[in-house]
Amino acid sequence: MAQQLSGVTVVIFIAGGILTFILLFIFAKRQIMRFALRSRRGPHVPIGHDGKKTLKREIERRIEVVPKIAFEPKLLTVDQDDDRSKYILPPTESNDKPLLSHHYRMKAVDDVKKLEREITKQDKTLTRHPSENIRSFLLNTLAVLLDGSGQHIVHQFCDLYEHARYDPNEFLEEEYQSFIRLMKKLIDIAKLLKSYSGESRKNSPNKTPTRNNNMRTGTNDSLRTKDRDSNRLKVV
Repeated sequence: MAQQLSGVTVVIFIAGGILTFILLFIFAKRQIMRFALRSRRGPHVPIGHDGKKTLKREIERRIEVVPKIAFEPKLLTVDQDDDRSKYILPPTESNDKPLLSHHYRMKAVDDVKKLEREITKQDKTLTRHPSENIRSFLLNTLAVLLDGSGQHIVHQFCDLYEHARYDPNEFLEEEYQSFIRLMKKLIDIAKLLKSYSGESRKNSPNKTPTRNNNMRTGTNDSLRTKDRDSNRLKVV
């Protein structure tokens, strides 16, 4: 009996060990799959499952475009008919309570669009994408019209813009007024883009008539030589 019980207990222990190993293996596999799905950025189901290949490519193309979409909303509104004015109410200034710092920050971020609109008004091809750095955009756009002092104005303007948008230090009315003065100077510089582009366009086609004349004279000379050769071949 003792030998039979010992054999049965051994079999029970072996079966229990195998069952425990199987349960632990299933639990570990489920946990690994769960963590893998959480860390994975893509969808849990294959894109365009049982669909056409062209449909899968179009879906993947549109998904890849999503990170590139950016938009800079208008923070403050002056128009009372605008529906967004009920979400951000304009503060009221009094002698005891001046305007808060964040109000000047929001005005500065909105006023940058005035400079961008003026540049686009002079040349429709010059537009800034929301993800593009404003400093590099202004330096590249106004590079023809800027000298050393002009570039210094651009750097001062961009420093104040970054102060208003990112710097935790206070951005009060004094900083905002200096920001507006620099922006007006840049707007005056941007208004010269149209005249400069007009002059460049007027000067660029001047070379084309000479080329056409040369081509015409070349064709006329070739025609004359052909006539001479044909005259030589004529029987007198």
